Amino acid sequence: MKKNTILLSLIAVPFLVGCGGGSSDTTAAVATAKISGTVPGTLIEAFCEDGTYVQVASTQNGTNQHPFELNIPQNTNCKLVMTTNENNDTTRVITPIGFINGTTTGSTITMNGDINFFHIPLELDYNNANDADGDHVIDQPLQVDLNNSTNIGINNTSVYDTDKNGHIDAYDDDDNDGRVNAYEDDDNDGTENIHDDDNDDKPDYLEDNDKDGELNHRDDDDDNGHADYTEDTDDDGIPNHIDDDDDNDGIEDDDDDYTPSGGMPTPTPTSTMPTAKMFSADVMPILNSNCKSCHGSAGNFTVTTAGATYTNTMALSGGAQYMLEKGNGMQSHGAGDKLNDTEYATIQSWIDTGAMNN
Repeated sequence: MKKNTILLSLIAVPFLVGCGGGSSDTTAAVATAKISGTVPGTLIEAFCEDGTYVQVASTQNGTNQHPFELNIPQNTNCKLVMTTNENNDTTRVITPIGFINGTTTGSTITMNGDINFFHIPLELDYNNANDADGDHVIDQPLQVDLNNSTNIGINNTSVYDTDKNGHIDAYDDDDNDGRVNAYEDDDNDGTENIHDDDNDDKPDYLEDNDKDGELNHRDDDDDNGHADYTEDTDDDGIPNHIDDDDDNDGIEDDDDDYTPSGGMPTPTPTSTMPTAKMFSADVMPILNSNCKSCHGSAGNFTVTTAGATYTNTMALSGGAQYMLEKGNGMQSHGAGDKLNDTEYATIQSWIDTGAMNN
C-alpha cells in the first residue's frame, strides 16, 4: 500500500444557508468546501452521499505538477478518485484516494473548510501499478495523511456503491470484460460513459432516470440485457434518456395505463386514477412547504402569491413540467427534499389537465 503524507492547509469558509437551483438561480447554495492541490496530469472526481458528482481536470501548466480545484458539499460523505492517462486504455491508472487521520484510516471524507492537498504523486506508469485483476483500478487506495486534523472527518461509509462491494459503482466491471463501467460506452454513441452527459452536469450512466434507486447503468427492468436508459422504446433512433418527443419519452406513462414507457417505474399512485387538481388549492401548498424556504424572494423562480407563482412557473423554460422535474430530481437541483409520491402525482395531475391558473 502506498502512502502519501501531505501537509494540509485549512481555511474556514462561510456557511451558506438555502437551496440550490438552476444556473440562473441567485438564491443561496448549499455550503461547499474547496479541495485544491497539484497532480501529474489527472482527471479528479468526487462522489458524494447527497448525490453530488464533481468532475474536473487538472490544468496543464508546463510542469509535472498540474493544479486543480473542486468544490464538494460541506459535512457530507464524499469519495475521491483520480485518474492519470484517462484517455488511453493501455496506460490508464485509476487511483481511489484514501485518508489517514492519527490512528484512523478511511475511504470517505467529510469537510467543513477548504483544504490544500499540495502535490499528490499519482502513478503515471501502469506497469508500476498494483492491479491484480487488470481493470486499471489500483487495488488499494493511495492514502492522504490528514495530520491529526480536528475539522476533517474520515470514515468508510459506502457512497455510490449500489452493490455494497466496497467499490464505487463507476469503477466496478459489471460485465467482467476488463473495462470498468466508467469507460464503457453504454449507448454506443462513441463517447465513453464518464464523458457522456446529454442532460445536465452528471454522466448519464450515474443518473437514476426513473427514480427507482437503481443507477441507469444497472437498471434493466425488462431483463433484456440492456440498460433501460440506452434503449429506444419508440424506435425513433433516440435512446430513452434523451428522447423528448412529447414529454420525456421512456420514463413517462404516455398512454395513461400506469405502465411507464419502456417498463420503467414512475412515481404515480396505483390505486385510483388521478383527479383534476387546482393550482391555488392543491399545487400552491406543496410549493409553499417544499420550495418557498429557498425560492421565496429571489432568482428566476419565486414562490409568493398564487398568481405571481403561477406566472413565474409558466415563465420557466419548459414551464410547469420543468418545475415538476426540478422538484423530483429529474432535472439537476442543488438541494432541497424531493417531492414525495403524493405531491408528485398532485402536480402531475394538474399539469395533465392543462396546468390552469385556477
